[in-house]
Amino acid sequence: MKRPEEVNRIFTKSDDEVLQQSNVQLGSFEENKHKFVERFPQLADPYAEEWGEAISKARSILPDYSSVANQSKETDALNTLIEKGANLYQAMLLYVRLAFPNDAMVLRIFGQHQYDAARKSQLKLPVLLTTGYTQASKPEYKAGLMEKGMKEAEIDALKTMAESIVHQGKMQEKAIKERTLDKNERVTALNLVWAKMALVCQCAKLVFQNDAVRYNMFLLSDSNNSPEKPDDTAT
Repeated sequence: MKRPEEVNRIFTKSDDEVLQQSNVQLGSFEENKHKFVERFPQLADPYAEEWGEAISKARSILPDYSSVANQSKETDALNTLIEKGANLYQAMLLYVRLAFPNDAMVLRIFGQHQYDAARKSQLKLPVLLTTGYTQASKPEYKAGLMEKGMKEAEIDALKTMAESIVHQGKMQEKAIKERTLDKNERVTALNLVWAKMALVCQCAKLVFQNDAVRYNMFLLSDSNNSPEKPDDTAT
């Protein structure tokens, strides 16, 4: 199956500029609707109503900075958990070194050689924390660790933190996907607004070809494009 494509803007103005310009143009259109409909029947009712509804819908959709804020919140929470998880693992390693001094094999069993690669990874750190929890829970290691001062709650915290990081990673991914969905919805709505306005402005070139004032009312410029001028040769 073909992969769905991301919705792209058909305009280069900012969202607010499009909505503001469209509101103005809609008002001008409604004042001159009979002139448009006379030449272009497809602009008869309910065109103006549909255009207004498109503007209202586009305005009702939250701007991108709202989605960005939510995504940033989830990312910050994930980074905080990763930092705490790394600290928990480091504390466990300290007890391992105290309980089993100069025993490289034990350190390897606890995953110490994987720490550098995993300490900032939302995917690898939970695995390492789970490894630490599994090994620290074994009787042959647990007794020695607790004798050196490690609490059972600290051992359990390794597993809990691993689960928390995995969960928060899912929350971050959900926020990223929601931002994409919100963007597609917003751009789709704005594209409709722009298309409605662009059609009217295009038709206005013929409707008001001999009326410079009204012609200029319906000039449609996008971004830094220069507004068009009436053709002086038009009759």
